Amino acid sequence: MKLFAVLLSGIMAAVPVADTRQEITTVINAVNYTILVNADGKTAELKSALLPASYAETFVPQEIEGYTITSLSEKAYAGNFSLEKITIHGGIKSMGAKTFMSCTELKEVVIGQGITVIPDECFFSCPKLEKVTLPTTLKSIGEEAFFGCENLDAVIPSGVIAIGNDAIGVKATAHEEGSVLVEGFLMKGTTGSTAARYARENGIDFVDPKNFVAGDVNGDDTSDASDASSVLAEYAMVSTGAPVSYSRKQIFMGDMNSDGIIDASDSSVILEIYAANSTGGGKG
Repeated sequence: MKLFAVLLSGIMAAVPVADTRQEITTVINAVNYTILVNADGKTAELKSALLPASYAETFVPQEIEGYTITSLSEKAYAGNFSLEKITIHGGIKSMGAKTFMSCTELKEVVIGQGITVIPDECFFSCPKLEKVTLPTTLKSIGEEAFFGCENLDAVIPSGVIAIGNDAIGVKATAHEEGSVLVEGFLMKGTTGSTAARYARENGIDFVDPKNFVAGDVNGDDTSDASDASSVLAEYAMVSTGAPVSYSRKQIFMGDMNSDGIIDASDSSVILEIYAANSTGGGKG
């Protein structure tokens, strides 16, 4: 009898609990929204949002049909192929797994204060995703959260204490049967943080935007004439049409005027810093 009870308990636990919340579908500014009204009768979860093909930029509504939107369901925005930018307001406190999976044109995301978890596979296979503004409230980044986001540029908040497997800086192999590191990927965060440890353990370049030696492209923790010479040589080579040889970290370190490119002006600034430091001027 005891064994039967254990087996029955296991079977019961495997049966998913039906979601009895009221479901409402509506159209706002040509966007088809479906929400699930929570038990309090005042707030709701955004179950899905289907954008027309003409929409490139949008935001998560603060209110739909009089209900305050406080969360996003699993796959809420997944598969919106035209979406390029989205803003998630601070009233959103949680997102489900795969929220933006396969939003293949998505380039920029702004996440408001309040979110503490980027769930598993949240931005899985968003190959054009470049800029993500993460909230300081963030504590955890789930497994494969940014899998396949090869061009991601985001500063991981110092408050993040957990980063899942293959969360950042990883993409599928050529045959999509496994994963490999994104060549030259650069993570940004705080020195000594969980992000720094994740980068180190996975062989990913890391930089602290608030604590680095500007101009140090050769990684010797100094900015000197050799760095200036290297930057100038890189610029000369690229000017002939040759491909960029610098890693993303080297470009970040050597881009003295923050214009996104390495050129002669950056080399000049590095030389000025070196000259000032050599004479005790301490410009940089």
